[in-house]
Amino acid sequence: MRSGPLRGLIAGFLLVLAAAALPAAAAGPDWASFKAVPYEPPKAAPEFSLPDVDGRPVALADFRGKVTLVFFWATW
Repeated sequence: MRSGPLRGLIAGFLLVLAAAALPAAAAGPDWASFKAVPYEPPKAAPEFSLPDVDGRPVALADFRGKVTLVFFWATW
C-alpha cells in the first residue's frame, strides 16, 4: 500500500478533531467570588465511655482539658 498525501491529510484531520474534542483547560478559581467565612471554634465531643483493653470503662470526661485522639479500630 502506498502512503500518499491523502493518508497524511486524514491523519492530520483526525488529530485536529481529537484535539477539539478535549475539554478546555480550567482557568482556575475566580478569587473575586470567594467570601470570608467567620471562624467558629470546634464543638465539644458528646459525653461517652468505652471499655479499655482491660475491660475497665474510660470516660471522655477523664481527659477534659487535654488534647485527645480517639482511634476506633475494627478487625474486619
